[in-house]
Amino acid sequence: MELMQLEMFVAVVEERSFQRAAERVFRTQPAVSTGVQKLEESVGASLIDRTQRQGGRLTPAGELLYECASRMLGLRDEALSVLKAKDEESSCGASLRIGVTSLDDFESVPRLTRLFHTENPKIRLEISCNCLVNLLSELGDRRMDILLLSGRPKTGVQNKNVVVTRRKGSRAQEWFWTVRPRLGFSRLGYAFEESLQRPTKAAASSREVRRTELRIHSSAKAS
Repeated sequence: MELMQLEMFVAVVEERSFQRAAERVFRTQPAVSTGVQKLEESVGASLIDRTQRQGGRLTPAGELLYECASRMLGLRDEALSVLKAKDEESSCGASLRIGVTSLDDFESVPRLTRLFHTENPKIRLEISCNCLVNLLSELGDRRMDILLLSGRPKTGVQNKNVVVTRRKGSRAQEWFWTVRPRLGFSRLGYAFEESLQRPTKAAASSREVRRTELRIHSSAKAS
């Protein structure tokens, strides 16, 4: 059983014609017919009722295989889409969107982003300063990847939609908090969170960090 055979079979079922199916998969009609026949031989059952004048009428075995084949082809398309998006990110440069609630936090942001930037030099860091309510809204709308807070967030922030984590800073007696979505956490956000848990000695030098371009969008003062 080959993926192309399954694609031919699904095309015949959906187009209700071997000729139209052949045009859809860019093959000749005899090639599609042969592909479906080989598929039937591999499963040991007829898939299409050829006694009907209208093509694409399925046998019970054909109905079962059509459902499975559709899911398999869907997974293939999803995998190709994910890989394509990843290539586009690598070539065009993706952005990690970090939210803070005070301009004073920018003093610590370079230290917290050193290792991530070293391992992902093509990723652009975008720092957005806003009040916590607006940042949480952007986080929920997936317009923000993760929040960095220098102070303990209020109890109301810790709800079922976000995960609040207390973390040890690189300096003595220094703590900070991260806030991320509980569901739909971005790949870049996850990678950044992982970098925060690694030893700070693996981070880049402060000179490298100063060369990091941070796009700062201040839309409101911290409340």
